[in-house]
Parts: sequence; structure tokens; C-alpha cells
Amino acid sequence: MKERIIEFLFNNANPSIVLRVKKEILGKITVKEERELLDKIILEPNVQTVIQSQKSDGWFGNGFHGQSPINGVGMFDNMEVGLRYLAEKGLPPENEYISKAVNSFLLDEPHFNDCRLNAPPDDYNITALGLYLVRSSIIIRAGYEKLLPKNDYIDLKHDIDFSSKTFLNVLNFPDLDDVVDKSRRKLCFKQGIIYPCSYDLRMLAHSQEWRNKESISALADSLNHVFSFAHTREKMIYTYKKGQYISPCLAFIHNQIYCLGLMGDDYINFDLTELFARCGIIQQVDFLKSKYERLLSLINDDLTVDYKVTSRERDWSPYGGFTLEEDWKTKTRKQCDLLFRILLIIHYVEKVL
Repeated sequence: MKERIIEFLFNNANPSIVLRVKKEILGKITVKEERELLDKIILEPNVQTVIQSQKSDGWFGNGFHGQSPINGVGMFDNMEVGLRYLAEKGLPPENEYISKAVNSFLLDEPHFNDCRLNAPPDDYNITALGLYLVRSSIIIRAGYEKLLPKNDYIDLKHDIDFSSKTFLNVLNFPDLDDVVDKSRRKLCFKQGIIYPCSYDLRMLAHSQEWRNKESISALADSLNHVFSFAHTREKMIYTYKKGQYISPCLAFIHNQIYCLGLMGDDYINFDLTELFARCGIIQQVDFLKSKYERLLSLINDDLTVDYKVTSRERDWSPYGGFTLEEDWKTKTRKQCDLLFRILLIIHYVEKVL
């Protein structure tokens, strides 16, 4: 089936998908092929939106964490989504737009100050809400785990270790009552609790520093424990910060897991499933293994996929998005995006076996 999917994508898919299949799945691409595909990718409208928003110092747009119409920030012309999108489209770390954006985090006088330079002391003590972890996650997604210039501001190894710690810390909680503060007006995390969110997953999925057999098994144990908790739709868990109830960055708890698209029997979040696959744990986590088997069963003999992806999933945002085709105005374009994500998931599941 993998060979049939690859052949279909080569014949029908967007240049970014073709590039990533050749480079990431097959590991075979010539310099000439990559250059020709990148030349096509650069001209695409959404890619142009990102790169045309780049400031002289390298910053994309006028914001960091997603769109803000009030501040004139669109979905692609902001730093977080823009940088991740270019990396997802296949632009390599050495690309001029990527490298300039990453290096803009290290400037002494940046165009945009939020989420740059030193993280505040309490950033790692606020449960599932530290925006400086978001910064590290997109730097790593851009391919700079080993390439980030030496600096006094960003310690990627520290942040990778921290993300690993958030998952392993779950094993210390026999029940979610050990995590949740019920004494306030709304349910929220107890003060100082270290608990994983989707950004911690992104950190681990796209980094290598933490990986060994023991660490992967420990991560799988923590996810088995997370999925053993009782999760209800009704109870939102907030992060309480300075008198405010703030929604955490998609923490793996209560109905946030429903938001993540994990708990429903017929619901599959392709983005998160890919991240779990990249971590090498799907076959070791019963819940994720069943999702994976369900995903494979959706592929028909003609390579159509019996699954309706919600707009929240396919559209780009700080928390998701996987549409690499220009649009889904044709069934073939939608099919290419779905098949490519399935191919990635299969590839990374099989890679660790």
C-alpha cells in the first residue's frame, strides 16, 4: 500500500508533498530535484504571504502566537505559524527565510519583543502555558536542534529535557484529583504542577536529543497512564495565573483531550497522530495503537480515505493544520493531503520496529 500511495502522490500531489516524500520518506532526492521543487513551492500564495511579511530583522508579521485581526496579524503572517508552515512545506534549515527568522530570536533589539530573549523565571512553573516553550518548539521544527547559534537566551536541550519531564511526571499522579484544584470558582491545575501539553509533544516529536530505547518506553508508559484517566466532556481545566483562568495550550487532560480529537471512537487527529508516530510510541500505547489500526482501515482499494476532516484540523493555527495542497477545491487535492499524512504516520510507526 505504501508503494501505491507514493506513486499516487508523485503523479498528483503538490510540489511540497513530492519533495518531502522523496527526502523524508525515501531519503532519495538529487540537488537538482530539490532545487526545482523548492522554486515551485516558493511561488505558492500562502508561502508568499509568509515570506512577504518578513521584517528586515527576520521576524514574520506583527505577532507571535497565531492570528490577531485587531493587530493586523493573519493566520500565516505571524512568527509561530509562519515558521512552522515553511518548515512543513519542505523549506530546509539553510533556506534564507528560515535561517533569518530563527536568528531573529537572538537579536538584542528585536522588532517584536514578545517571546524573545530570556524567558521569565516563572515561565516553566506555569502549567501548560509557557510561550517560551512554543518558541523552542518552532525552532526545533525548523531543523535547528543542532544548528542554533550559541547564545545566552535559548537552551534547546533544557527545553527538550523539560518537555520529557512533563510527560514522565504524569506517572507520579495516581488520579487526576492529584492534579486538579477544585477549591476555586473554576477547575484549574494546582499551582506549580508540571503537566504535558501539545507543545511538549511537538518538542519531542521533532527532536533527537532525548531518544533512546529506555526514554521511548518511559514516554509510552506515561501516555498509557494519561489515557487511563477518566476524561469527561463537561469539565474544562484551566491554568490559574495571577487571578485569571487561562485555557492551557491543549494539555492532555479532561475535555482538552476531546478538543485534541483523541478520545472519540470515530475521531482521529492526523496532526497529533503523526507527532506520536514520530516519537516512536504508537505500538506501545494501546489507545494510540487502536487509533492507528482504525486509520489504516479508512483507506479504500482506490486509495480514497473514508474520513471527514474538520476545518479546525485542516486549517492552519498554532495548534494544528496539515493542508499542504493549495486548497481542497478538488477531491484529488484533499486525497493527496490525507494520504501524505497517513504515509508519514506509517513511515514513523514502521521506522522504530
